[in-house]
Amino acid sequence: MMVLFYYLKFVCIVGYVNAVCQTNRIEIDGNGYTGITVAVSSKLEPSEIQLQRLKDLFTAASARLYKATKHHVFFKDITIVIPKSWPSNITDSYITGPQLDSAHVIVDKANPLANNKPYVSGMTGCGKPGRHIHLEPYTVQTLNAVGDADRLFVHHWGHFRWGLFDEHGDTESPVQESNRNTWFYSSGGTFKPNICVKNTKGKIELNYCGSNMKCSVDENGLPEKNCKFCGDETGNTVNGSIMGTVEISSVEEFCDEENSNVPHNKEAETPQNKICQGKSAWEIMRLHSDFKDTTPGSSSQNTTPTFRIVKQRAGQNFVLVLDKSGSMAGAKIKELKEISSIFITNWVSNGSSVGVVTFDTSAQIVSSLKLVTSDEVRKRLVTLINNIGAAGGTSIGEGLLKGIEVLKTHSDDIRGSEIILVSDGQNNAGTLGIDDVINQILAEKVIVTTVAISQAADKDMENLARQSGGSSHFYSGKDNSTALIDSFAKIAECASDDDNKMQQIESKSVSVTKGQNYTTVVYVDSTLGLDTVLLLQGPGVSDISAFIIGPGNQTWKTDSCTDSCRIKISGLAEVGTYNVQISSIADKDTTLTLTVHSYPKDPSEDVFTATAWISTDSFDFSPSTPLVIYALVMKGSSPVLDAYVSMKIEDSKGYVLTIVLTDNGLGEDVIKGDGLYTGVMLPSQIKEGGRHSLKLFVTGKSGETKILVPKVKRRKRETKTEDTTNLETRTVDGFQRVASSGSFTVYNYSQVNITNDIISPARITTLQVVNRKGNSFNVSWNAVGDDVTYGKALLYNILLSKNLSTLRDSPETIEPLTGNAPTPSNPESLEIFSFELPEVSTNYYLAVRAVDEAGNKGDVSNILSLSVITDSTWKREKIQSPSSSNEALIIGICVAALALIVLLVFGCVIYNRRKVLGKGAVV
Repeated sequence: MMVLFYYLKFVCIVGYVNAVCQTNRIEIDGNGYTGITVAVSSKLEPSEIQLQRLKDLFTAASARLYKATKHHVFFKDITIVIPKSWPSNITDSYITGPQLDSAHVIVDKANPLANNKPYVSGMTGCGKPGRHIHLEPYTVQTLNAVGDADRLFVHHWGHFRWGLFDEHGDTESPVQESNRNTWFYSSGGTFKPNICVKNTKGKIELNYCGSNMKCSVDENGLPEKNCKFCGDETGNTVNGSIMGTVEISSVEEFCDEENSNVPHNKEAETPQNKICQGKSAWEIMRLHSDFKDTTPGSSSQNTTPTFRIVKQRAGQNFVLVLDKSGSMAGAKIKELKEISSIFITNWVSNGSSVGVVTFDTSAQIVSSLKLVTSDEVRKRLVTLINNIGAAGGTSIGEGLLKGIEVLKTHSDDIRGSEIILVSDGQNNAGTLGIDDVINQILAEKVIVTTVAISQAADKDMENLARQSGGSSHFYSGKDNSTALIDSFAKIAECASDDDNKMQQIESKSVSVTKGQNYTTVVYVDSTLGLDTVLLLQGPGVSDISAFIIGPGNQTWKTDSCTDSCRIKISGLAEVGTYNVQISSIADKDTTLTLTVHSYPKDPSEDVFTATAWISTDSFDFSPSTPLVIYALVMKGSSPVLDAYVSMKIEDSKGYVLTIVLTDNGLGEDVIKGDGLYTGVMLPSQIKEGGRHSLKLFVTGKSGETKILVPKVKRRKRETKTEDTTNLETRTVDGFQRVASSGSFTVYNYSQVNITNDIISPARITTLQVVNRKGNSFNVSWNAVGDDVTYGKALLYNILLSKNLSTLRDSPETIEPLTGNAPTPSNPESLEIFSFELPEVSTNYYLAVRAVDEAGNKGDVSNILSLSVITDSTWKREKIQSPSSSNEALIIGICVAALALIVLLVFGCVIYNRRKVLGKGAVV
């Protein structure tokens, strides 16, 4: 019988967490990943990254990945984007639009916060993708592509693609020192290394591998802070886990079931066990579409990727595809023309190109693609837009195809170009719809960003944006909504060059009454200030006048206002507070949108940035499932800590809900202090189904908000010397950031009976041993809430068992400990519990779960392995280290020298005295 072979081709979004800027999509064709994008930072010179070395790394990593995943996946094609500043003789292929926001791998300067090693940014949870892999020159240029760098890259692909966590004790991502993984757990009367495979060969050393300094326990009965397990890099024969000790040459696979080649160590207190509830890497991977939707390929598969080198071109190619059907008549078409004009006049950067298409029953080209080089070009485009009128039916498909036609007149290769589709309605019968043209759009690799005006807008718009790698936005049309102008500001920010990003400082709705000045304050921080612009937009803006008073009482005023008011602080604005005063001559209250944006004062310096996304843009409503919101706040590569971060969520009726986001390591926030702030939206907080818009607010308070920085410079990675670096926080001056965060849609909504509490407390992941003495233990954890992290729980179930599987899989069968169990405090509060192990010679396992007043129980916490230490190699007596021996020797020499000096001085005094006495006797 002949077997019909065919390519299994399906699409899945890697790293797509509804981030608002563009997202390059990865597809799987057969067993090969296609569409992978690697972007080289403009901070690197060609001499720092040899492209051939980069190709060698991915070629070796592809083969290793295919073997490690049991012949499921490899890298089939990879696009490498080089900076526009690099020499033009490297490639004759170009791509439009910035790439760092959408790349899967970013090659950039080493980050000292991650020990100058590769890491994955934006880890949000077990099984959830990260944002991107950060590669640095050392891994690419110096490490052997085969055997070292390739294994390390596959390790980070596990983080990035499948949401796996470390099975070792080293720190990888930029986090605070308190989050460093512990290297040991207690079991069987000793401390064992936190690695996946139990019988891995190695030794325990202090500070760094090769120090030859022995470890002991500290005053709390725990291994010293700098104790480290050093695997034998060549002497091991066990198949260790790729998510664990990657430096060991025998490591080839991911850990799996207990009876597999790489049995998962469920006892170890690794981040993988802690965050993934004791599941092995393969238990998580099998749930991913890469594995459940594919079958293994041939062992003889050619895994060498095809590489495409492209150079980033300055600016972006935009085509505005605007709905001018009859349903847009009146206020809608007026607002659409106003926002399009503001976008072109203020936000499209020089060097970009803009075309305009409108559609009703058919589609029309209003303007071909024009290179924006001056204000005159902008004015001509605005004049054409202002002549648009609304009438007729709706054919979104015709508009999209006409947009492709406009782009094609500029270049045959239009990948990376962007269509901005704005519509308020459904496609009319008999006309081309989105479904009719989506395959053509996707084949051109064009990004489509959509703005839905009203709930009635075509339901396929979000799917088109998602599949093309664009973002989706929603505007309710309410007078006090800023969502429309915020959406276009975000589109402009995402499209601005990577080294000169536009930043939105303020965005708010203001109501101005005749005869009364409206006053507000805007702060320009030390990282921005170039070409700062204030805009006022809305009905009645022609009756408005405004002025700004800045530092030193310098004043800027509006010119005459027509469709909008604009005040520009040319050049570099001073750091400080700017008072904005607005007045109106209208007889009735005027509701306006006020926005302020600025550019970095120095492209070579780090700026404060904030971006946010939601766990899903398509929520099938469930009264027991909350939505998770994320915001990443950074200054360059440094996490920003202790900022006030909130998300405003607006529905179609104009109802606005504010969710506060925190970076405290509780609930859905995986890591404390990494700059990734997290919050949850409970089902009971949703008031209606359909589209909702998201808007991020970040405020940094001077002297309170901090950034994480290295305390001292790290030594070179190639030297196996002590890593003396500690991380510290540094306070910063104040700053503001505001950003549209796209939209999400709620399906199958039903009113929640809020009296019926079915939301459980969050899972506790911070359980740890504080100190131990014999069989007496003190453990601690941070309190969670009643509903996830909201409110206060009722009580704790503290569970102690001799059987790990029972504790993990059947916690209800274990009788909770009573006695001195703490009463739950407010979320984030530290809880302490003291107890004794019933039997000294037995290994126990401890977990805790929070319970609310309705009896809802949180998931079992991370599990501690507890054992009375009887291993004599772990002693309290500190063995003197070579460094301390040297210090003692130096001190001894100094003391001896001092004693010798004293003796010499004393001898001289005696001698002189005798000499004087002798002279006196002669006299």
